[in-house]
Amino acid sequence: MQYIFNVHEGIHEYIKLGRNYPFPPPPTKRCHNPKCNKLVSFRKHGFYERYYYSKEYKGKIVIRRYICPLCGCTISYIPNFCLPGFINAINHIFEYIYNLFYRKGSINSVIKQLNLKNNVQFSRQILYYYRKKFIKNLNTIQNGLRQIIHKVKLPDETLGNTEKARNVLAIVVREFPNIQLFSQKYYQATAKTFLAA
Repeated sequence: MQYIFNVHEGIHEYIKLGRNYPFPPPPTKRCHNPKCNKLVSFRKHGFYERYYYSKEYKGKIVIRRYICPLCGCTISYIPNFCLPGFINAINHIFEYIYNLFYRKGSINSVIKQLNLKNNVQFSRQILYYYRKKFIKNLNTIQNGLRQIIHKVKLPDETLGNTEKARNVLAIVVREFPNIQLFSQKYYQATAKTFLAA
């Protein structure tokens, strides 16, 4: 299980401090293991590294782990600039998805412009993959939006996928000027990322 926490100091400070970063204290919560399911005080359980790719940083970052003292299940605390299960920065992923639906011109020209702007090199294949995942998850994303935005007006069900995706993206941009906040609230409400299968 993974939990997303806020890194107020920014990615550079997080990377600089590494294992010395002031991570959230071990939580007291119900263990997510159905066989345990007890209210426990988790304990620190070391670190692991994962890849992170953005214009600010390309390489490994440290992730803090905690363990249930009764059953040994672990949880990880992921910084809010990451999307669980993906190495690319959440803001880049969302920006590319948004622009693939809204920018005029060929897909290749959009990708080239964004890669130059962000100083990253996303391949066409990975961007098609993100776009495909977003469309595939539209119903799930809309259900998540219902949970995190009170009385949200969602797109009409009769719209095609592309138009529905544009409307959903417009809602996200309007309601969450910071995509990391949307990602975190969505993950807290659904226990999934908005690109989860």
